[in-house]
Amino acid sequence: MTAIRALTLAGFLVFLHLGALAQPALVGQWKSDADRTMRFNKERAQLDDKKAVFLSQLMGRMTLTFTEKAIAYDMPDLNMRLGYGQMQRLQGFKETHPYRRLGHTRNTVAVRSRAPVVGNEAITVYNFEDANTMWVYVGGADTGLPDEHLREYFVRAR
Repeated sequence: MTAIRALTLAGFLVFLHLGALAQPALVGQWKSDADRTMRFNKERAQLDDKKAVFLSQLMGRMTLTFTEKAIAYDMPDLNMRLGYGQMQRLQGFKETHPYRRLGHTRNTVAVRSRAPVVGNEAITVYNFEDANTMWVYVGGADTGLPDEHLREYFVRAR
């Protein structure tokens, strides 16, 4: 093998190795994507009509902002129409919590932090479809919400 071929092969192997170690980038601002979230949940989760209506009013509002060391949750106040047509004001929240990155793969990042509102320590896995689209499971034992096998999708806002 010539020296040029050996260097080319070595460079290619380094490129493949570094690509395998690439990790999704959490840092930035992420906005909930109501359309994608509801499309997935209506197709895959077992939602009755009341839950679907409730979720469709809730999704698409939260913003997540990651820095290198903290995550900020911003959920605005909203008026929701309840099952009998009454309007109910739902109080939003703004919270910031430190997080620790536990690990990653090419398509996921796991972090340990506090769940918003309830404050329980939780591990969240952010699943990346591409550099600008990710989803998380909604609910589970650490969040204080029932586990309905739901996803919430987020798109990078900046």
